[in-house]
Amino acid sequence: MENFDYNLAFSRNHGITSTEEQQRLKNSTIAIAGMGGVGGDYLITLLRAGVGNFKISDFDEFEIGNFNRQYGATISTVNRKKMDVMHELALDINPEANIKTYGEGINEDNVDDFLANVDVFVDAVEFFEISVHRMIINACMEQGIPAIFGVPLGFGVGMLVYTPEGMSFDEYFDLDYNASTELQVLKMSLGCAPAGFHLKYVDSTTVDLANRKAPSIASGCKLATGMVITQTLLAILHPSELKPLPHYTCYDARLNKLKKGYLWMGNRNPIQKIKFFIARRMLSI
Repeated sequence: MENFDYNLAFSRNHGITSTEEQQRLKNSTIAIAGMGGVGGDYLITLLRAGVGNFKISDFDEFEIGNFNRQYGATISTVNRKKMDVMHELALDINPEANIKTYGEGINEDNVDDFLANVDVFVDAVEFFEISVHRMIINACMEQGIPAIFGVPLGFGVGMLVYTPEGMSFDEYFDLDYNASTELQVLKMSLGCAPAGFHLKYVDSTTVDLANRKAPSIASGCKLATGMVITQTLLAILHPSELKPLPHYTCYDARLNKLKKGYLWMGNRNPIQKIKFFIARRMLSI
């Protein structure tokens, strides 16, 4: 087996990144919460960009139902911890990578340690875990850490960037925490993809918010990876190029449509309120 050579391994990045920028990536630390639908792909793509230090978390195990989209899901990994599998794959790409793992997931007791000395947080938490999203994002904003969030939707993606200069999680999503989980998830999903391109072809009867299920496909997850990781790299190398909330980006590869917008008032925007009313009627919740 050949000895690992960092400079050779990531030499093809040069021309897109400079030598100095590549060194900055090598020295950077990225925190990723979630190693499932998109999180595993995020980790691998950041590794191939040359990022050298990570903090990763997940307490779940791979199962057959993950095969359609999750990077580490194979016959040989069924019933294995997602975090352990992705940790092994990561070190097989860059054996010099420094990876700290959080097998219990992220909670109030360890979130500060999880984010300590982190340059960027990438949110790959299970979408339905709204309280966890909120907790980590709020901690990021308190500590001045940019956070990137992408949601695969059909053959497309909705992407948001959090920075202390932009709107907060609560300001943007305007969630009612006394409402049912289904209503909170619905409102959050509308904020993630104001363009709603996927609604033109995704069968709404397959969406089961009560049982935390929604359709997904690998190509949508790959699009999310490309967009989210590009923003993550920009946060390290070109932070002035980030456009935080209430800016958003939606792209759908099936429809070949792109919308970059500014959602004034976030979900408090009158148009968003109308969308929320219509969506509730469609889903009967």
